[in-house]
Amino acid sequence: MTSTSIARITPIHLTTETRCGGVRGLALAGELDLDTVARIEPELMLVTAGGGTEVVLDLAGLTFCDTSGVQLLLRLHRRCAADGARLRLRGIPRRPGRVLRTLGVDRAIPCSFA
Repeated sequence: MTSTSIARITPIHLTTETRCGGVRGLALAGELDLDTVARIEPELMLVTAGGGTEVVLDLAGLTFCDTSGVQLLLRLHRRCAADGARLRLRGIPRRPGRVLRTLGVDRAIPCSFA
């Protein structure tokens, strides 16, 4: 008898959109967990670095968020503030939204829930 292990790659997708007036739009879709945070953080920090007064992160396509995802959002919030920009989270679905509310993220970062 042989055993085969299958590595599961958690899906995450980042979309960027340039907007007028110093607003940078982004969207995250998939699962924001320990695995995906490690893969998406460098790109997320790169596309939000410098320039612009506001970063709007659309989370409508987010299906899951654990504490490592919450920590990433808080790091992104601090990064934006250090660059003179404001981070806003929008379109947050019910399930990830419950995590963000429970951990008080909505008190630190402006949020709009779906």
